[in-house]
Amino acid sequence: MKKALIIASLALVPAMTPLLPPAQSLAAPAPKLGDLSEFKLIANDTLKLVDAGDMTGAQKRITDFETAWDKAQSKLYPLNKDQWGVIDTAADGAISSLRAAKPSQAKASSALKQLIKAIENPSTK
Repeated sequence: MKKALIIASLALVPAMTPLLPPAQSLAAPAPKLGDLSEFKLIANDTLKLVDAGDMTGAQKRITDFETAWDKAQSKLYPLNKDQWGVIDTAADGAISSLRAAKPSQAKASSALKQLIKAIENPSTK
């Protein structure tokens, strides 16, 4: 009886193989950075200030972003360094545009829109 069960189970394994997912699909996807709404809110606030022509206010608000982003780095970076890097690069562009000797409203607006886009979808550059 035991031999019959072993033979039957060995016969079923090849028949079930197509039902199993391929090995590479079992790998876990890279984790996401989580809730980035705080950063998006600050970036949107900054963009509104730029669009209103309040470059001084925008400079202060982007500092709020920089402070919060730097504080969260130790938590976010290990979760997904690639996604963190996409947002960090966009943040550097926005910060630089507002801290230029003579900040351009158009350049700052564009850089902030890129930052917001990166926060919304850090998987694409």
